[in-house]
Amino acid sequence: MAKRQYPKGKELAKNFLDKLKSYPNFEILSQSDVCHIRIDNDEYYLYFKCVTHEGKPYPLEHQRAQLPRRDSFDAIKESEVPFLFIGYDVDNDVYVCWEPSKVKPRLNKKTYVSFYSRLSIQESVVEGEIRDEVLTNGDKFVLFKSADILSFFQMIDQHFVELKKNGESFMVSEPPVLLKGKEVVGKILDINDDDSLKLLVDSMKDESRLKIMSACMNEFGEYYFKMSLIDWNKVISKYLN
Repeated sequence: MAKRQYPKGKELAKNFLDKLKSYPNFEILSQSDVCHIRIDNDEYYLYFKCVTHEGKPYPLEHQRAQLPRRDSFDAIKESEVPFLFIGYDVDNDVYVCWEPSKVKPRLNKKTYVSFYSRLSIQESVVEGEIRDEVLTNGDKFVLFKSADILSFFQMIDQHFVELKKNGESFMVSEPPVLLKGKEVVGKILDINDDDSLKLLVDSMKDESRLKIMSACMNEFGEYYFKMSLIDWNKVISKYLN
């Protein structure tokens, strides 16, 4: 079976921006691999990728978009203009935008940085709805149909509090660290709480503990960003013992 071909960033950007062109307070300032726009007097950088299955051995429910390393991101990372990483689910006509305050610091951290979503959530989004969701690691993402792109921008600071204006500039501070019961956002206390992580550890049960820890940190280090080496050792040992 031939590998499925997904639309590339330029096509995704064109389709997204075409939905805004009739709005009088919208302007494209520049458009290359990154789009720079102004809408209602607020500027944003936009970068687009398709949201697809995370790949084997993970279940289809686990979706992701991968943010690559780009030279153009270096200047953007230092800019005060918000950077929006927007994924597109082709099958469900749903856009996924991850929390800007979590995305921008990860620009050019690795060759690819993964941001995650869930297929069941994407499938359940309906027109006229801007949906907020949070993963177990605390990463927030907002989902919306293509018909609701303008509504997303008009209510963006209601969904991402860090984008509320402070005088004439955007707030630069990150949202406060949240607590979920005894679990600190950005950490995992039980491998069983994350199906993807569990599948990875299960597939490596015959490997050394160090190799399992290394694989978990490489695959999920950006996802569980508050986990130290000692934390990974504890949670993996607890699961395997």
